[in-house]
Amino acid sequence: MNTKQLDAFLAVAELSSFTKAAHSLGLSQPTVTARIKSLEQSFGTPLLHRSAGGTRLTPAGRRLHLYASRIVRLSEFAQRAVCDAAERPPAFVVGAAECLTAYRLVPLIEHMYLRHPSVELSIHSLQDDPVALVRDEAVDCAFFIGTRTASPAGVGHQLLCPEPLALVAHPFHPLVGARAVSTRELTGHTVACIQRGSSYQRGFEQALAGSGTPGILSLGSIEAVKRGVAEGIGMALLPEITVTDELRSGALRRIDWQPPFEVFAQCVWRRDLSDSAFFRAVFDTALQLTAEQAEAYADSQLQAAC
Repeated sequence: MNTKQLDAFLAVAELSSFTKAAHSLGLSQPTVTARIKSLEQSFGTPLLHRSAGGTRLTPAGRRLHLYASRIVRLSEFAQRAVCDAAERPPAFVVGAAECLTAYRLVPLIEHMYLRHPSVELSIHSLQDDPVALVRDEAVDCAFFIGTRTASPAGVGHQLLCPEPLALVAHPFHPLVGARAVSTRELTGHTVACIQRGSSYQRGFEQALAGSGTPGILSLGSIEAVKRGVAEGIGMALLPEITVTDELRSGALRRIDWQPPFEVFAQCVWRRDLSDSAFFRAVFDTALQLTAEQAEAYADSQLQAAC
């Protein structure tokens, strides 16, 4: 198994076509086919179903896909770290949940860019477990949203601030306007989400499971979820910071339901970064920003209550 074979496998998996994958990679179709065949032989099992309607992953292919993208990404990181090191500025790779990047970390990026212009700061969207990514050194640190748990082994860990959640829907959704909606009353209503693996989405689905899980639509991004819900596609549980403008304008309305769990913005980092001045600047700035944002949120809630 090598990264060229995995590149071909990932391209076919994404595009569902050997022809399109070959075009995307700048290779001939026989070359892509040969690489996939060699990969399947090395594992001793088919990884792709071929049919006239396209190509799809087998169960074994789906399991490999979980690791293949990480292996290729780590290979790319290693290549960049070793090649042209003298000509490249030092790079610091941050993994961050989409909602934290867009709604909490933009001032952090601006702050670090202005004060440390010689350091290449790269923000990557989190697609995998943030703790595993830090342990594997795919990222230097990661900002994510999750429940309060014991600090994971092998990495630094810090809670930054509580992350209030809001269950939102179209203004004419049947549950909008109802008082103290119970979890049972959510039964049968479609749920839209960014991705099903997020901590708060898992908690939401677990809460709903006792009352009958509704249809779940995974839409891939915050903007897609907000737009879909605003058009009447069910309801969505999102960090409140991501829907503040929509709630204020009336494009979305809150459903009066309280999650039976609490989540927090959190940071994990490589232990060997504890003495890094640049990381300390990133971390201290993130702490300050989230504290200020949490204070502003508390003030707005108090004003709303008055």
